Formats: sequence, structure tokens, C-alpha cells
Amino acid sequence: MLAARTGEQDPRLSQSIQLLRFNLTSLAHLEYAPLFIDRQDMLGLRRAIVALDNNVVPAGKTKLRYDKALYSMSAIDNYLVQVAATTVGNSQGLRIAAQIATDAAHNRLRLFGAVSAVILSAIAIYQYNRAIRDKDQHIKSFSMLFAHMTRTRITALRLFLGYLNGGAPPPPEMTEAALHTIQELNSITEALMTIGHARSETQLVPLGTLIDEIARTCKLNVTVEADHVARAVSVPASQFHLVIDELLGNAINAVAAQSEPAIAIRANVRTRLFGRAQLVLTVADNGTGMSSDMVARAKEPFFSTKAGTHVGLGLTNCAELVRTMGGKLDISSTPGKGTAVRITYLI
Repeated sequence: MLAARTGEQDPRLSQSIQLLRFNLTSLAHLEYAPLFIDRQDMLGLRRAIVALDNNVVPAGKTKLRYDKALYSMSAIDNYLVQVAATTVGNSQGLRIAAQIATDAAHNRLRLFGAVSAVILSAIAIYQYNRAIRDKDQHIKSFSMLFAHMTRTRITALRLFLGYLNGGAPPPPEMTEAALHTIQELNSITEALMTIGHARSETQLVPLGTLIDEIARTCKLNVTVEADHVARAVSVPASQFHLVIDELLGNAINAVAAQSEPAIAIRANVRTRLFGRAQLVLTVADNGTGMSSDMVARAKEPFFSTKAGTHVGLGLTNCAELVRTMGGKLDISSTPGKGTAVRITYLI
């Protein structure tokens, strides 16, 4: 206005006009401008830029047509006031919308967490109930097996006592069989008592400590081959002691006729890409071995090779006891070369 009246132009006018144009152009090209400025006001903003280019910028350069430039600046000012008012209103709406979106996201997150917790709880309950059912089934199977073994031996003793009631002295082989049956019953009872007492609080010991103690008290020399990883694995003391004792007893019977008997306990940990690692424990001997038919029947209830004087759980009960611990017992044997019994136990 001052330049229009005096004909003198402030040197800063041209610079101010260029700065105004730069700001308006930058505002019009902002990516998020449509969020704050509606379509009608955006058109007004672009008209303001056109008016600035056509009327105000030339006036600043040529020092002429100030009246037309003033009229354009008044229109530009109205555009900017309208845009500013709309932007303030839209920004408030956007803040409210953003807050609603944030709250909705939080609620979705809470819902997801609650649903996840319910799913995880359901899985945990299912796994726990399944473990209890499997455990109960193992205990029932183990108990039934022992019950059958005990019943057959009691029946044999009844027959023996009935023979005594006849008044005639029993044959030596019958007396020997009766004594053997009594030893078996005693061994079964002791094993059940050991397991029963251990069930209330299973004592875990390092495998290395357990096999060193067993090998030290064995009446034959036993070679122990176990790396430090396998030796450090904690295992149920009573159950593993019973099984290893039985396997060593069988091995001692098998090598009795060998001029150079050899018995070994081997242990290593097998890692798997998917699933838990496994402890692999093997008791091997160079004894008489078994045929494939005997190996197939070795874990059948009441089957026995009748070799030696060892009385214990038997391979059937060893396999069942290992299964109650979530493991597996396998037998491989070659007649005249020896037998290896392998226990696979999840750790």
C-alpha cells in the first residue's frame, strides 16, 4: 500500500513475495495436506497461488499495477484465513480420530492378549490332563504286569504246598523251583516298594554318579564309556538303578561261559533338530547272545531264557518301567557274539 502511494518500493517486498509463494506452494504439495484441508479449500489455495503469480509477483518486479496486486493480496488473505480455520477444525477432528484409533488398537491388543492367554491356558490344561492320563495308564499297565507275574508265582507255590499236603516228599527240582519262585516274589516286592517310596518325591542324580557306583559294586569288571554331557544328565535314581542292575545281572549270566567276559555301559546325548534331546544308555556284553526269536519274545510277560541264577525284574518289567518314565527299551543280539540293550530317555 505504501509503495502504491509513494511509488517507492521497499527492497524487502520482492523477497517477502517470493517467500510467501514458496510457503503456499510447499503447503499445497504436502502429502498429508488433504488430511487437514478439504477439496474446496485446496482449490482456493491453488487459486491464491495463481493470483500471487499473475498479479503480486509482477508488481514486485516491475513496480507497477500495485492496485491489482493489493486486490489479489486481499483475496489471498481471505483464502488463507479460510484454510487456517478449516485446518484447525480438521486437526481437532484428526486428533480425536487418532485418539480413537489408538484406543481401538490398545483394546485389540488387550483382546489379543486375553485370547492368547485363554488359548495357552487351554493348551496347558490339555497337556497336563493328557500327561496325567498317560501317567495313570503307565502306572496301571505296570501294576497289572506285576500283578500277573505275582499271581502266576503264587499259583506255583500253591501247587507245591498242595503236593506237600499229600505226605510224599517233593522232588528236588520242584523244591528248587519253589525256592526260585520265592526269590522272584521277593525281588518283585522289593522293586515295587522302591518305586512306591520314590514316587512321592523322585530323587534325581547325575547319571555319571549312578553308573560309577553300580559299576564299582558289580562283581565283574564293567567298562564305563560316557562323555561329560551324558554324565551330567539328571535321571530318576531309583528307577534307573533298578533297570541298570537288572541289565547288568542279565549280562553277567550271559558272559558266564566266556573266557574273556566283557560288559560295558555306554551313554551319550543325542540332539535332534526338532524335539527334545535324548539320553541313550546301552548295556552291552559279549555273551552267548540270543536268536531273533528270543529277542522278539524277550519283552513278553513271563518269558525267560532260564540262564544263570540271576533273579530280578526281567526285561519285560524293565521295558515297562522305562516306558513309565517316557523312554523306550530296545534289544539287539547276535548268537555267539553278545547282546546290547539300549534305553532311550527324553531329557
